[in-house]
Amino acid sequence: MRQILTILLLLILLISCKNEGKKTKSISSHQTEKLNKKVDEYFSALNKIGKFNGVVFAFKNDTIIIHKAYNLNQDKNSTTYVTKESQFDIHSVSKLMAHYLIEKFEIDGKIEKSESIKKFIPDFPNGDKITIEMLLNHTSGLPRSLESVKEDEINLSSEQIIEYAKKQKLLFEPGTEKQYSNVAYELVYFVIQEVSNKTFAQCLANEVFQPLGMKNSGAHFYLKENNLKKLAKNHEKDDGQIMQVDNVLSDELKTARIFSTASDLNKFLNHIKNEPFASLLQNESGVIEKSGGSDGIRVEIYTNLEYNYNFIFLANYEEVPFQKTVEDFSKILENLPYDVPKELNRKSIKLPADILKRYVGTYSFADMGNLELTFKVENENLVVYQDGEQIATLKAESENTFFDDPKEPESFEFVNNENGSFNVQMGWKGVKLKGIRK
Repeated sequence: MRQILTILLLLILLISCKNEGKKTKSISSHQTEKLNKKVDEYFSALNKIGKFNGVVFAFKNDTIIIHKAYNLNQDKNSTTYVTKESQFDIHSVSKLMAHYLIEKFEIDGKIEKSESIKKFIPDFPNGDKITIEMLLNHTSGLPRSLESVKEDEINLSSEQIIEYAKKQKLLFEPGTEKQYSNVAYELVYFVIQEVSNKTFAQCLANEVFQPLGMKNSGAHFYLKENNLKKLAKNHEKDDGQIMQVDNVLSDELKTARIFSTASDLNKFLNHIKNEPFASLLQNESGVIEKSGGSDGIRVEIYTNLEYNYNFIFLANYEEVPFQKTVEDFSKILENLPYDVPKELNRKSIKLPADILKRYVGTYSFADMGNLELTFKVENENLVVYQDGEQIATLKAESENTFFDDPKEPESFEFVNNENGSFNVQMGWKGVKLKGIRK
């Protein structure tokens, strides 16, 4: 095994040498100022239309492009108010940190990603079929979240979570498909705990935060050091009003409740963009990125290895058009065309009943815990139901795209599937989610 790892590391180093030639030259002060203005213009526009409250950080070719807080309310006593030093809950970004730790453990000879989880949890159902790598890549077959939990999930210990995980039905044969799974990463955190003989949070503090000088990062639970100084409070829109929501919710698991700052997360990105980790963590586009979020919070960290830039945005108000903002931030830093955000005023058209009837049916959204939405035609309109209750009357923007609020970007876009029927892409909180017709 050690010989194989040595060969792998040599190959990574060769790839690294090739990648060095792709990096752009040092950025000039003029270029820095130009990019700063573009990024600031973009997020100032988002802020102006009420779509962004939080902190933005961009870093290119060893130069900070921008590090700035944007506030919807300039009153420092407002619950939404943040500064550059505010600490944000990062939620699923902790999964990238866990992935990094597993890769580090394998390089150190403490673990092999090809090992089955049976080694760490001997009585786990199908544990001999599920490898650590499957857990990392969301191909284990485990569901997105725990089902049939009869108590507040926030009170569950790591061992109790594993017991619930054992009872979960596999969605598919391990290794044959892909489905995002928080349950799988709870097993990753448990493996890290077993290997390090520390909680995941404590291992993260010892192996990442302290060595990298991430002095403003920490965890709400399972950490000896209390490093919480200036936590950003989370917010969502309710009936048109900005409302504060609890940072720690009863239906969330506490194993990896990590918080950090923009500058600390940039330190983490600058570390993992170096070999041997860059080749182990990057996707097919040469990007290492992870998003996170929950009620009232959205987070993105992103590094492009070819163009040598990082960006981070931390929003403690969930109305940010998330996917579009990620795409546009990349375009700005790569000097590609993009549109500055502006207030929407979508126009509707009238569609005949025979077109509307194409989309009638029930659609299941796996990435939302198998949420089911039913579409019906009523009074010449497409109407959406959830659990038998009407939640929206849609307006047609085109033959296959519908919206509820003309001022919001959220849409339902119906697309042909391989069965000659339709699936639907739902825009929700800035993210596109796929619904499969039943």
